[in-house]
Amino acid sequence: MDYPQEQYNETAEQVGVHSQANQNTVIAEEAKKLQYQMENSEMNLAEAQLDVEQTLTRINHLLKQDILRVGDNEVMNWYPIEDTKKRVLTNEGVDRIMQVMQSYINKETLLSNFDDVTIARRMLEFSLAFNGLIFLKYEVFFRSPTLEECREILQNRIDDKISIKRMYAEILKKDFNKEEVEKQILTEVENRMEYELQKIKQEKTKLNLREFEMIFVQLKALIESTHNRAWKGEERGSLRRHFNISEVIGGGSKPPEKKGGIFGWGKG
Repeated sequence: MDYPQEQYNETAEQVGVHSQANQNTVIAEEAKKLQYQMENSEMNLAEAQLDVEQTLTRINHLLKQDILRVGDNEVMNWYPIEDTKKRVLTNEGVDRIMQVMQSYINKETLLSNFDDVTIARRMLEFSLAFNGLIFLKYEVFFRSPTLEECREILQNRIDDKISIKRMYAEILKKDFNKEEVEKQILTEVENRMEYELQKIKQEKTKLNLREFEMIFVQLKALIESTHNRAWKGEERGSLRRHFNISEVIGGGSKPPEKKGGIFGWGKG
């Protein structure tokens, strides 16, 4: 059955308009989905860029002297120090220093606008205040050996002296009586036992205090890096530039509108 040309054109145009409408709906849905993905990506990027939790977690591990090494699963993980007697800082010291670090390494600092003078002044203030805090409370922050640890160290020193006496006897081809030698050494130590234990405690505490300079340098570097990211508002400027670029890309992703029907026929 033959249709008049005019009716055929009208039917084809209606089909084209309907198909174009469906196509536009699909494109609009895809555009919304893409826009949502871009906005979600922007939020994730902003959160990741301003997230300081990983840095603070690493600082906490370092202050506790945890060990970063490859585990059985071939992945780098933090492991507690095996011999807690080697800890330099007390738990109270670690907690207090972490409070100080959280007041400098945070989102507010990153989003600030500091010039060179402000950064230098804040770093000087931190250096003086932190040094003063440690100087006044080093007995609280830095670990001292317990009495039991001091006793163990003293016993090891006595055992070393006995071993040295045995070595001398072997070299000089002399008889060695362990009980007699041990009794002699204990007699020497007996009248100065309290002094020896106190001396051991002071020595171990001084060894821990020698770690302060390196701890301070590490913490200062992390705080300075955080402030440098806020130099002249660079951190928030970086986020703003990224959002602007995303908006341009999102705005430019809309496809050009076609004139006419799906077959390219338009009204003259």
